[in-house]
Amino acid sequence: MASFGLNLFLIPNHIAPGGISGLAFLLHTYIQGRIPVGSLTLLLNLPLFIIGYISLGRKFTISSILGTITFSILIDVTSFVQRFSISLLDMTEYGNSVDYLLCSIFGGLFLGAGLGLIFKGGATTGGTDIAARVLQKKASWITLGKLVFFFDGIFLIVVFITYKSFVTTLYTSVAIFISSKVIDVVEEGVNYAKEVTIFTDKPEAISKEIMSTLQRGVTLVKASGMYTGRNINVLVCVVYNRQIPALKSIINRLDAAAFVVIKDVRTVHGLW
Repeated sequence: MASFGLNLFLIPNHIAPGGISGLAFLLHTYIQGRIPVGSLTLLLNLPLFIIGYISLGRKFTISSILGTITFSILIDVTSFVQRFSISLLDMTEYGNSVDYLLCSIFGGLFLGAGLGLIFKGGATTGGTDIAARVLQKKASWITLGKLVFFFDGIFLIVVFITYKSFVTTLYTSVAIFISSKVIDVVEEGVNYAKEVTIFTDKPEAISKEIMSTLQRGVTLVKASGMYTGRNINVLVCVVYNRQIPALKSIINRLDAAAFVVIKDVRTVHGLW
């Protein structure tokens, strides 16, 4: 998925994907395509593997090598789709030959989905992930997210210097932003459920109605209000997104004065 995103949407339209594969593409452009992008991705990762092995250990480095080799090979293997890219994405009927915004969006979507599956499987594609982890060991007060964001910022500067085009840099930033968000969704899960916290004086009636009508479990927590100084009944339950309107209706009907907090839940394990 990641390699198809690169070869179908990003590389043919000179939109760099970010990270080491992005640097490999820029180098590929600079040397006029003499070395394939996948091979360059693997070559650029070699010094990072050595640093990662010394700093992060054997297990993490091996998983990174496996992910990187597979990704690099597939970038070159699927490069044949580049010749079909222009014809498939022909937008002349809409007044332009290629819609670069659509290419940025769908390139980032495919790339992020593929990388998210790699990360979810416990592997990595090397590159900035190794560099960020190594730097974090030296500067533990900086989060991985901030370090990756820092590398992306530097990469965008390199893109601007390479193409001398602010527009190309903006399209690249769109692709990087979308791929990073899709990676989070794939790796952590889609928001398909809600956690609902209910502060109520009628816990028995509300919990009984939720369990019988929505078929969802409810947990009662005894708490104390620090401002009022009185005891409070707190109900906690997890429901599907589609059940929220029915749940609100139950609460409003049985205790209109109840205080309700609803939060997104990415992953739910066990019987709920």
